[in-house]
Parts: sequence; structure tokens; C-alpha cells
Amino acid sequence: MLYFYNALALGDSRFCTAFGGTVAESKQPRHEVSPTPGEASGIKLLADLAARLASLQGPDALQREALKYALQMFRCASGAVCLYDGSVSRIRLGLAAGTAKGFRPEELLDVDLVREVVLGERRPLVLDDPGLTLGSEMGGWRGLAVVPIAGPTRLLGVLVLGDLADGDAFTPGDVALMAALGNVVAVAAETTLVHAEFRQQIQRRLSEVGAELARASAELKRLKTFNEELFQSAPVGIVLFDRRFRVTFRNRAAERLWADDRSVLDAVRRTDVARHDPEWQSGLRDVVNMRRPWLAEGVVLKRPGREPVRVNLSCSPLLSGRQEVVGGVLIVEDVTQRVRMEQRLAVSERLAGVGRLAAMVAHEINNPLDGIIRLVKLAGRAGSTGEGERVERYLAEANKGLQRMVVVVRDLLDFSRSAAGAVEPMPIQDILAEAARAMRPAAGKGGVEILVQCDPELPALKSGSLYHVVLNLVKNAVEATPSGGRVRVAARAEDDALVIEVADTGPGIPPEVLPRLFEPFYSLKAMGKGTGLGLVISKDLVEKQGGTLTAANRPDGGAVFTVRIPLAPAR
Repeated sequence: MLYFYNALALGDSRFCTAFGGTVAESKQPRHEVSPTPGEASGIKLLADLAARLASLQGPDALQREALKYALQMFRCASGAVCLYDGSVSRIRLGLAAGTAKGFRPEELLDVDLVREVVLGERRPLVLDDPGLTLGSEMGGWRGLAVVPIAGPTRLLGVLVLGDLADGDAFTPGDVALMAALGNVVAVAAETTLVHAEFRQQIQRRLSEVGAELARASAELKRLKTFNEELFQSAPVGIVLFDRRFRVTFRNRAAERLWADDRSVLDAVRRTDVARHDPEWQSGLRDVVNMRRPWLAEGVVLKRPGREPVRVNLSCSPLLSGRQEVVGGVLIVEDVTQRVRMEQRLAVSERLAGVGRLAAMVAHEINNPLDGIIRLVKLAGRAGSTGEGERVERYLAEANKGLQRMVVVVRDLLDFSRSAAGAVEPMPIQDILAEAARAMRPAAGKGGVEILVQCDPELPALKSGSLYHVVLNLVKNAVEATPSGGRVRVAARAEDDALVIEVADTGPGIPPEVLPRLFEPFYSLKAMGKGTGLGLVISKDLVEKQGGTLTAANRPDGGAVFTVRIPLAPAR
């Protein structure tokens, strides 16, 4: 549909040929047509022109008729059609008649009124004395009109009309008729060229379809031979299908693994892929429609009378020799044994992790337990000698060790229960406000200010444990910030994720400590002030929601902990 605009604006070879000729001067005397046609006669001429243009088949005749009718309609002896290219602000002469054959159209661009009215506002412009404005070949003209030929989105060209008889001049009615003339010419030219281009496209497409059918037939023959030599011996299932997802080929491995369905979509429905990807049908259709590969890993395929298998499905577009999509290729890989081995390996790794954690817990509890034993023995000896004051002091110290063990056990239980708990929507603003409110007494005692900043547009997050994370991070920040400092808690949306930052103005984190910050029982706090499990628990809670927890030092001093949690699950 845009062929006419491109041709007129950019100089299509056919269009330029049409505009490169000249209109033969009429052999009749000037002004044989009525010298001052009234409004009715002007409209009739315009209607005749529209009917005439609708019957023409090519752009050459269309431009000749348009200029001829324009000269008659406005009683002009000379005129020209000029082509305008808005991308480079260039205008050049197309078809000309009378003394306009020597006209230099680039002079139009030097006239402020032409640029403002014709090119900018796309309205006809009438100049009483064109010689004073343009000079050149129009110095002897009486009256000049520049009429825009405007399409829906751009200016295609202009009609330059003038050289009126003595005593004649353009009227306001002429100006209105000029605007209508420009629209009629633009629409007619567009329609003519679009129809011609459409016919060419249909013929070209029919030819391409016929050639493609021949190529597809030859391709299928080659595929059958290739299947016998390679596909049949492949260890994975290979299923070929056409653009309608109808199966055209299956190798022997696919016959053992895959359901005997004529449609790939029906066969995929036999798996539990919907549990992993609710939009699997759109993803599979995009293979053909959008050339996007589709992957489903670890889906269970139920086979009647046989044991279910776990398979990986990988689908890619099948391209013809001309790189056009003619269907798709589905690879079915049996990963049942691999998944079982991975599960056993995961269990082994969890057991190893439990062993490492148990060793850490034993080490963490053994130290205070050893001290408690010594203190109890000392208390016993002091009691036997009647030193009651020393007994109380020893027992008080032993009690501190017991409290230390209680804290370790409690944090360890929190870590083991971090996956449990109610999951319900909770506004992010409320989570941050509650955590700040809980820590304000301790912050006030230490002379630390807590600031909360939260975007009001953030959606509620389905998390009953995020409060625990924020509270722990704010507590650590308050404890690390000296008197007079500030802790800022902020939340915002960034790239479909919730980002929560807890920043302080404390001394920051030593670079050598950053790699070990999230290790269990590793703490920067003084002995008895922390167990080293708070950040571990917080990181575990965030990762169970598909997010991340990171730590860094701020450029202007202090530390910043960043929580990033997806606001919606990734497809």
C-alpha cells in the first residue's frame, strides 16, 4: 500500500520515467476554456478528473491527466509537477508544461512561505508576483500557486501552477479547489500504483508457492533417505512435523518412547508438562510461528502398560532450503536414569551438608559446654570449702554459656524451619514499616536514625518470611552503625523484580570478610553477641522465593545488603 509514497518521494524508476517526460503544449489558443470558471464548473472539472484518474492503469497517464486538468481548472498557461523527498528535504522537477519547462524547483525551498505553508501546513499557497520571490523562468508570470500533493503521512510532491492571462487572478474559491485537487491526485496515484504492485505480489507469491512445493517434495525425498541412514540409528527420539503439527516422521527411538499420535500437540498432552509450564502450547506454537526454540526438561511421560519415563523435550523450527519454516523437529531424550542418579547425588550432597553443619554445631556448642563443665567443677570445689560468693560467680558464668547454647540451638531450628510458615500476600510498605518499628527502640538507644523509603506502586508479595529477612538485616545495620549514623531501608521495582536495600553509615565490611559473610557461624560481632546464623537464614529464605541476597560496601562508606525477589515467576 505504500508503494506510491515510496515511488513519489524516493524516485522509483517507473515513476521517475512517468515524470521525466513533458506535456505537449496545446495547439489551441490560450484560455480557450472559460477564463474564469465559477465554483460549479470547477467542481465539475474536479469530478471529471477523479473519474478519469480512476480509469487509468499506469502512473504515466495519471500524471499527464492531472497536470492537464489542473491547467484547465485554474486557467493557467504553464505548470509543473515536482517531487519532494522529505528525508533529505530535496525537491526536483518531474512533469512540466509551458514556460515551466525551465523552472528550477529547488528555488521553492528558499521561500519561507513555501516551507511554512506548503511543506509544513500542507496548504495551497498563492503568490501574486512570483518574479519578486523566485526569479528564474517565472519572472514574467502573472500569479503563482503551489499546491501540495499530500498522502496520509507525508508530503509526496507539489503542483506549481501559474502564468495567468492579464487581468486574471486566483480567487479564494480557487484556493479551496486546489486543496481538493491535491488530495484527489494523491489518492488516485496511490490507488493505481498499489493495485499494480498488488498484482505483481500475487503473481510473485504464486510462483514462489509453486517453487516451494517442488522444493518441499524434493526435500522430503532426501529426508526419507537420510532417515534410513542416520535418524533410525540416533539414540534419541526424533519426531518431524509440519506447520499444522502433524507428525511426518518418527525414528525407532521415538517409536519406543513417544506416544503413537498423529499430532505432536496431542502427544505432548500425555506428559505432565503443564505442571512445569502452563503456557506450553503457546511456546510450542512459537516454534513454527516465531522461530523460537522450545524446551521442557524432566517431564514425565506415561505409557499405557509400561513404566513411565522422564524425558527432556527440545523443539526447533524445521527450515527449507530457502530458510523458511516448513515445520519443526522434536527431540525426545530419555533421562530417567540420569535423573535418578542426580537425585541420589543430591541426597548425598544434602547428607554431606548435614554432616558439615553438624560438625559446625558440635564445634559451636562444644566451646561453651567445655567452659560450663570447668565452671561447675570450680563451683563444686568452692562449695566444699564454704566459699558461697565464688560458687555464685561460677554458676553465673556457667549460665551465660548455657544461654549461648540456647541461642545457637534456636537459630539452628529457625534455619531448619525456614521453608515452612504461612505464605500470604503482605504489602511491602507494611513489611518495611514493621521491621523499622521493631528496631527503633534499639536504634534510639544507640543514637541511630532509621529511614524507610518505599515505592507506593509495589504489589503485595506472597511471603510470610520476608519480614524475618528485613528485620534481621535492619538489626545488623543498627548494630554496625555508630551513634549519629543512619540506616536506610528502601524498596523499589526494577526489571520485574522487587529490590530491597538496607544501607548503613557504619565502617563497612572488610574486603577479606565479604567472601565468608554468608557462611554458617561466621560472625563479625563480639563473642556472645551473635551466632553467625542470621545472614545464613535470611539468604536461605530469600533463595526459597527464587531471589538473591548480596552484600557490598557503599562508595561513600558503610555497607548495603540487597534483596532481589522476582515479582512474577519466569516462564
